[in-house]
Amino acid sequence: MTLSVGCTLGYQVLATPSAAFTLNVLAHTDAQQRVLGETIVTTPPVATELVPDAFGGRTLRCDAPIGPFELRYEATVEVRRPPLPAAVPAELPGRLPLPILSYTQPSRYCESDRFARIAWELFGSHLDRAEQVRAVCAWVDAHIDYTPNVTDGRTSAWDVWIGRQGVCRDYTHLAIAFCRALSIPTRYVSAYAAGLEPMDFHACFEVWLGGEWRLFDPTDNISSEQIAVIARGQDAASAPLTTIFGRTNVVPVKVTCSAA
Repeated sequence: MTLSVGCTLGYQVLATPSAAFTLNVLAHTDAQQRVLGETIVTTPPVATELVPDAFGGRTLRCDAPIGPFELRYEATVEVRRPPLPAAVPAELPGRLPLPILSYTQPSRYCESDRFARIAWELFGSHLDRAEQVRAVCAWVDAHIDYTPNVTDGRTSAWDVWIGRQGVCRDYTHLAIAFCRALSIPTRYVSAYAAGLEPMDFHACFEVWLGGEWRLFDPTDNISSEQIAVIARGQDAASAPLTTIFGRTNVVPVKVTCSAA
């Protein structure tokens, strides 16, 4: 599937003489996703730098002078993700590649060590790994209420488990904690996603199944071919959309994503 994605980020820079921006809004290029074309425009025009991250993605850096500043990004992305196998047997965690094994460990927002007993009681009856992940997504979607504007961005998986509410980031943190508690390597993904209502940046996750990373959406059940990956990490703390050094006021973000 080919997706048209984009965003407009606006700020009022209050710092003197400038503010520094580190932005993760560019579509990723890898074996399952290819950027066919893109434009990056800043107002006022400023020098931009594209820095590769540890996952093959790109981070945009720039400095903006005091006053209004806007960044507009548009891209056409071809997404081709292989279908999930009918059955995926469990792999021995002790035999996983060491870089993959790190994604079975707890992280700042995904306290999987607190969910070990809970996860096995809820999902341990599924012997197939793919079925376990599907069961995790179904449980999170059925038991967590989507409630925008109730979290401050610091909600952990345990907070979501207790409060049973949140946004896509919170759904994803809880799903990641469940999967890691089941010894399934899982990593956080920020993305553009077609079909979101209301449209915004999206959070989902990838699990290591059958020798490769597979994409899952725990909130809206959006097809993996309708999702364009932006950044990956242990959780939202290691894949932030924006990091700003300096005083700014933020204008509401505009995000677009649709089939091209």
